[in-house]
Amino acid sequence: MRNLFLLLALIGVGGVVLGALTILHSAPGQAGTLPFSLENTGGPGPILGGLILIAGSLYLRSTWQGRE
Repeated sequence: MRNLFLLLALIGVGGVVLGALTILHSAPGQAGTLPFSLENTGGPGPILGGLILIAGSLYLRSTWQGRE
C-alpha cells in the first residue's frame, strides 16, 4: 500500500508540474507572444488536483504507518 501512496504523490507532482508549464506556456497573440496567459489554458485545475493528490497521499501514508 505504501507504494500506492507513493504513486499517488508522484501523479500529484506531475499534475502540479504540467499545470505550471501550461500557465507559463506563452500563447501567440496579435502583438507576438503574451506570457502568463490564463485564458483557456486550464492551468490552475491540474495544480489544484495535484496538490489534493499529494495531500491525500501524505494523509493516507501517515495513517497507514501504524498498521504495517
